[in-house]
Amino acid sequence: MGLKDMGFIQKHMKGFLVVSVLVNILLIGMVGGHVYKKWSSHPWHEVKAQLSPESRNVVGRTFQSAFREGRPIADEARKARAEIVKVLSEDELDEEALDAAIRSMLDTREKITEIKIKAMKDVAGQLSAEDRRIMADRMARMVGGGHEKRVKRDRRPQMIKPDHKPAFGPREE
Repeated sequence: MGLKDMGFIQKHMKGFLVVSVLVNILLIGMVGGHVYKKWSSHPWHEVKAQLSPESRNVVGRTFQSAFREGRPIADEARKARAEIVKVLSEDELDEEALDAAIRSMLDTREKITEIKIKAMKDVAGQLSAEDRRIMADRMARMVGGGHEKRVKRDRRPQMIKPDHKPAFGPREE
């Protein structure tokens, strides 16, 4: 780099800094907008808007409590998964250690499932029938299935009225 080039850089340093700051602000805005868009389009927000304010409070309090109760168990599950990885990474496979680690992971998974089921029952006992249907519809969309579906499989199953059953004809072989 010659002295001429250094003079040019020094002369336009303010301009470079302004452009750099503007580009950084633009990038931060783009990333922030993307994160906000992802968060605001979360399915819970749609369901939350459909529920009554009392139901929103019940659901929020109950699931926060369940989350707090399940946190230590989730830590156990992470430790069990780490133990499985450790056993599988050894040069010699210790099947007894692997079985014990898998049992531990399955036990913690069962405990977490029990907490989720208890929370769901607590919520269901406090919601109106309409709010329970809204939550059930969300659950069906979230995990798939749950609603009766037409014979043709669909990635987005639609609710079918309880009095309507699809007609199944004899199978052709």
